[in-house]
Amino acid sequence: MKKKLITLENVEEFIVDNELNMSKDMILLPKVNDYLKNKGIKIKYTSTGCKGLEERIKSMLLKEFNVSDEIVVNEVLKKIKGDMNNGY
Repeated sequence: MKKKLITLENVEEFIVDNELNMSKDMILLPKVNDYLKNKGIKIKYTSTGCKGLEERIKSMLLKEFNVSDEIVVNEVLKKIKGDMNNGY
C-alpha cells in the first residue's frame, strides 16, 4: 500500500469541518502536527479508507457548495476517483 505524506503544502486538502481524518496509509510530518494543534484542528483516526473519503466529499459538497443532487454528487465522486487512480 502506498503511503500519503501529509505536509504543510498539502494538509489543507485533508481538512474537513475543522478535522483531519487520518488513515493508516497517511504519514503526518511533525511540523504538520504542530500546525494542526496551533489551528485547533482535531485529528480523527479512521480505517474506513475510500468510504470515509466519499462521505467527506459528500459532506463538503452539501455544506460548502449546497450541492445535494445525487446525480451531480455521483459525477463528482466518479471524477475524483478517476483522477486519484491516474495519480492526481
